[in-house]
Amino acid sequence: MQWNLLLVDDEVGILQAIRRMLRPEQYTLFEAGNTAEAMEILHEQDIHLMITDFKMPGGDGLSLCRRVRQISPATYRILLSGQVDYPELQQAWRDGDVHRFVAKPWDNLLLTSDIKEGLKQHHLLRKAQLLRHTIQDEQPLLLTDVNWIVRLVNRPMCEALGLNEQQLIGKNLFAPNISAMPVELETEVTLQVEADHSWLGFFNFLQKDQQKVPSWMTVTSVSDQFRVCLCRFVGDDINPPSDFKDELKRYSGSHHLNRLERDAHDSDDTLELLVVSFDPQQVDNKDLSSICYERLQAATNEQFEIYSPQLHVFLILVPAREGIAIAQQRHISDDFQDPIKFRGERLIVQPGVVIEQKRDDRLNWDEWLRQRLGLIPEAMQQEPQKPALRLSEAAKATSPAAPEHQALLLFSQRGELVALKPVQNSSDTEHWSDWLTTMNTAWRASYPGHMTVIFDAQGASLEHCRAYLDAIGHFNIEHDLRSIVILDENQLLCQDNDEQVLRSELHQANCQLFMANFGRSFLNSRQVLSLPIQGVMLAPEFLSNMRHSKSLPQSRRLLHRIHDHDLLIYAPEINVTESLAAAHQSNVDWLSGDVLSRPLSADQLHWFAQ
Repeated sequence: MQWNLLLVDDEVGILQAIRRMLRPEQYTLFEAGNTAEAMEILHEQDIHLMITDFKMPGGDGLSLCRRVRQISPATYRILLSGQVDYPELQQAWRDGDVHRFVAKPWDNLLLTSDIKEGLKQHHLLRKAQLLRHTIQDEQPLLLTDVNWIVRLVNRPMCEALGLNEQQLIGKNLFAPNISAMPVELETEVTLQVEADHSWLGFFNFLQKDQQKVPSWMTVTSVSDQFRVCLCRFVGDDINPPSDFKDELKRYSGSHHLNRLERDAHDSDDTLELLVVSFDPQQVDNKDLSSICYERLQAATNEQFEIYSPQLHVFLILVPAREGIAIAQQRHISDDFQDPIKFRGERLIVQPGVVIEQKRDDRLNWDEWLRQRLGLIPEAMQQEPQKPALRLSEAAKATSPAAPEHQALLLFSQRGELVALKPVQNSSDTEHWSDWLTTMNTAWRASYPGHMTVIFDAQGASLEHCRAYLDAIGHFNIEHDLRSIVILDENQLLCQDNDEQVLRSELHQANCQLFMANFGRSFLNSRQVLSLPIQGVMLAPEFLSNMRHSKSLPQSRRLLHRIHDHDLLIYAPEINVTESLAAAHQSNVDWLSGDVLSRPLSADQLHWFAQ
C-alpha cells in the first residue's frame, strides 16, 4: 500500500530534515507551510498521517488537528513542537485531537518509529469508520452498551484473552477482572464517544490468570445504544504473516522459536546452528560486543538474525542446505581477519565458529533450541523424575498460589534472576508485608545478596502507593531491600500537591525511580535524561518495532545513550521470541515476560538458582 503523509511547518529547514529522514521509506510526501495550505491538501488527497508544527502563522497545530479530526477522522495526527504547554498537550491528547506529540529536537529513530506505528493505527481508525456499518469478524472486537457492559465479543478476542463469550458478556469493559486501566480512562473515552468521535489509545486487557494483553484500541459509537471496540494487539503486524520458509529466511534464529513449535516439522530444510564465540576475557563489555555484532551483520550480509545470550557468544540459525552454514562460517572467519578499532587501539579479535545440529536425543528443534539458548533452567533439564518443561508450562503445571504470594521474575542479559515484581492488587499493608516476608525467605534460601522489588505505580492510587511504602518501611527495619518504583511521565512531571508529596515520600524511602513507556513518552530523549530517575522501562512496542535491520543500529545508539547516563533499561512484556532477540541485541539490562517465565510462587524461585 502507498502511504500518503502530510508535513506541515512554516520552517523550510524542518520540512527538508523530515524529508531526508524519510528518504529510505516509500512514502508519498505532501508539504504545507501553514494551516490553510494543509486544509487544501486534505480536501484533495487521502492523507493517512499528518505531522504538524505547533506554532505557525495563521493558525496553530492544535487547531489544525481539531479541524482534521472533523473532515478526515482516520488521519493519524502527530504534533511536533518544542513550544507547547504540557497540561494543554495532555488535554488535547485526552480529548483525542492529537494522537502523538514529539518534542523538538526529535530523535530520528523514535519519530520514524512513531510514523510507522501511526500508520498501523490509521488502519484502526479507518476500520472504526467502516464498523459504523459493518462488524468485521476477523478483527478482535467487543460490542458494549452505553454503560460499557459487554454485549458481544468475537472469536479472535476470546482467543487472545483465553476466555469464552460467557466469561466476558455481561462484564464491564473497565472492570478490574477484564482490564488493567486507570478508573478515569472510562470518563475520557465516554466523553469522546458521546461527542460522536472515535477514541484511540493504549489499553491493557487481562487474561483469566491476570496476565496483561497490551493492545491499541479504538472505540466508536455504532448507534445510540451500542459502541464497538476494535483492537490490534501490540506486536501484531498490519500485513498478513508470510509462510514459514520466508520468515525463516528473513529473520531466523531465536526470533522464530514460537513458530518453530508449530511449523518446523513442515519445513523441507534441515536446520543448523552457527555458534560464534570470542575469548570472554577479551570481549567482556557491551561496547566491544556491539562492534562484534555489527561485524557479524556485515559478514552474513544481514541475511540472518543474530542472537546473543552472552556478550562473547552469538548464535545464528540457518538452513542446512547448499553449504549455507559452511559458507557463512568462512565469511565470518575472513571478516574478522581485519583488526577492530576500539578505544584508540587496533584489536585482532578471532572468533571460534562451530556448526551444531540438533542432538539425536531431542525430538523437536524448538526444545533443543530453548535448552541451547538457556531458556530452560539447567535444574529442570537434569532432574530425571521431572520431564523438561518450558517455563510457561512449568508455571502452569504448578498449583496456582494466592495472588499476594506470586511474583513476575526479571532476568539479566546473562539469564540471572535479578528482581521480583509483585503480582499484588491489594492496598492492605498486611498483605504487602506477607508478600515481602514470604518472597524474602525464599530469596535468601537460594540467592546471594539482597532482594530487589519493582513496584509498578502507574495509575495506582495514593492509598495503594502508601500501603506499599508503609510495608517496605517496616520490612527494612529487619531486612535490607532494594526498591524500584515505576512512574509514568505524568507522575514524574505533575506539579499537583499530592504527586509532589508522593515523589518526596518515595525519595525518603530510598526508592529508585524508573520512567515507564520509554519510546511512547511525550518527552524526547534529552528531556528524559534530565529527569531524576535511575532507569527507564521500554514501551512494549519499542522492541517489536526493532525487527527490521534498518532501525536496529539507531535503536542501539539510542539505548547506548541511556546507558552512558548510567540508567538501567528494563524491557517488560517480552511475550514473543522476536522481542527477546531484539532485547539481547540492544543490550537491555533487565527483561521479563512469558518467553522467560510466567509469574511464579515463592517455592518456585529456586528453579533459577545457579
